[in-house]
Amino acid sequence: MKKVTKVPFILFLLFLGTGVFAQDPFNPGSDPGGEVAPINDFIIPMLLIGLVLGYRMLVAKDKIVQNN
Repeated sequence: MKKVTKVPFILFLLFLGTGVFAQDPFNPGSDPGGEVAPINDFIIPMLLIGLVLGYRMLVAKDKIVQNN
C-alpha cells in the first residue's frame, strides 16, 4: 500500500473504536458498585498519549537514520 493510503486507513481504524463502551451504563450487571468500567473515562487521553508517543518515536527513528 502507498503511504498516502495507509495514513487514512490507520486513522479510520483508530477512531473506529472510540465510541465503544466497556460496559453498558444503563445495565451494569451484577457489579457491587454498579458503575461502568473506568476505561470509558480515559479513551481520549490514551489516544492522545499514543499519538504523541508514536510521533516522538518516528522523529527519533529519523534522527538515527540521518546520523548513519
